[in-house]
Amino acid sequence: MPEMMMVLLLAWRPFLDPLPIEDVWLWFLIPLSLAVAVVYKAIKLPTLERLWIESVLLGFQILAFMALAAVGLWILTEMV
Repeated sequence: MPEMMMVLLLAWRPFLDPLPIEDVWLWFLIPLSLAVAVVYKAIKLPTLERLWIESVLLGFQILAFMALAAVGLWILTEMV
């Protein structure tokens, strides 16, 4: 690894110099909601036979309600 690359890696400060993901940050909501759904369903289900099916359904419900909330808030801010 070139010496300049090592210096750049050592100089990266995550909270002061964040990664440039302004254009794609919304796509991170999909794995986040699915991870929350898997953890929630793993705790709540009596058996883990239907864990993945229930988790995917809950993940889609979370995404749908987040989208509805975003649309509702957008409408609210545009009407005021």
